[in-house]
Amino acid sequence: MKGRPLRFCCGLPGILSLPFSPNNLWAAGGSEGITGEVFWQFVSFVLLLILLGFILRKPLRAFLIRRREEIEKFLEQAAKKEGESRTQFLEWERKLNSLSQEITELRQKISQERESERQRITERALEEGGRIREQAQVVAEQEVKKARATLKKEMVDLSVELAEKLLKEATQPQDQERLVKEYIGKVGEFR
Repeated sequence: MKGRPLRFCCGLPGILSLPFSPNNLWAAGGSEGITGEVFWQFVSFVLLLILLGFILRKPLRAFLIRRREEIEKFLEQAAKKEGESRTQFLEWERKLNSLSQEITELRQKISQERESERQRITERALEEGGRIREQAQVVAEQEVKKARATLKKEMVDLSVELAEKLLKEATQPQDQERLVKEYIGKVGEFR
């Protein structure tokens, strides 16, 4: 720190002599050199720079130190946020991988449930079909019994009718009187 002002003071005459060299004519129109007015403006400017350097040195240094600390703090926060982001990214990636695994498991489970449901429905349909067949067989047997009973009744009725007809044709009036007397005799016995 202490070496800087010494170097600055030693380098100042060299810097100040540059505009006065005949090869570097800044505001001159020829090889006459710099006029007095330009010389004093240049000297004023250099003195102003030196004065500003001494006055603003401490605030500028404090500002730059503060700015460096802010930048370092910002970089630390950025690194911390980057680490958090990476951690969160890895967590989301893990969740995504587990989600795809869960989707695969769900598909397998749904497929198994669909297959078991299909088997259950098929078994229920077969049971229902067997029950309907049994009921249809029972109903058919009952209908057959009814039809047989109806046929028997009709056959009996027809037989009775035919027998009456045959008896009427074969019976003579004397046979009828004899049958009536026998019937009356039997009825009298029951009393």
